[in-house]
Amino acid sequence: MVAAGAQIPWTRRRRIELAELMSEVWALPPPDNVVGSVAMKAFRAHGLDYPRTTVVNDSPYARMSLLATGRFLSILPASALRFPAKRQEVRVLPIELPLARMPVGIVTLKNRTLSPVARLFIEHTREVARPLAKRKW
Repeated sequence: MVAAGAQIPWTRRRRIELAELMSEVWALPPPDNVVGSVAMKAFRAHGLDYPRTTVVNDSPYARMSLLATGRFLSILPASALRFPAKRQEVRVLPIELPLARMPVGIVTLKNRTLSPVARLFIEHTREVARPLAKRKW
């Protein structure tokens, strides 16, 4: 999702094209990591190059802190914007990134017993994720 600080004028617009934001100041993940490669595909799907990035950082939480200053735009996973709590100082911009969705899964090793804590974690994760899978962010 494309996000910005709550006080940036872009947050008041109902429709925004990704191309309109290319000259803005961006804080993005490196294009060679997982989220960065998804962001790169999203820009290319709109016929755009990866924007000139002022800050390159792997941490979505560091980028959210930069967004809160009101000076940057970024692309973040929806989960970073929703968990552990919704951040009021960061807003999602109304831009569709069709290629920006990627599956997330749980992998266990064959012939290995899960600890009770791991089993509980998996159960709760599935419980939380089930309704989110049907939502359109």
